[in-house]
Amino acid sequence: MKTFTKTLVLAGMLTSSLLADWDIRGQITAINPAAKTITIAGMGGNAVVQILPYTKLKGDDCGPWGNDVYGTFANLKQGMFVEAEVYPAGAGMPMGAAGNAAAPQPVQGAQFVAKDVEWKCMPRAY
Repeated sequence: MKTFTKTLVLAGMLTSSLLADWDIRGQITAINPAAKTITIAGMGGNAVVQILPYTKLKGDDCGPWGNDVYGTFANLKQGMFVEAEVYPAGAGMPMGAAGNAAAPQPVQGAQFVAKDVEWKCMPRAY
């Protein structure tokens, strides 16, 4: 019984780490509007991130009086510094916005799927 319990605990730990999300920080170096992907160059190299219809895109301190604003894929521009909360493409895909299992699948070549992407507008260096 102890061996079975240890196996279950180990399996749970491995599964939860596969389903965990990660933060990727860096600069957008490429945008593919047809596939709805962005390439982020960060400390660990380049990451291709797919933006899905339920991905939350937020500009931090971008609105009047420093309010946050929510955007669309068109708001993402090459050269922007972003922080993306992502999942590995394929394994551990989050459910759709309505909780259904029919969430869109990642496109070929995408390494990650974005849960949310955030960029900062204030303060600016110049």
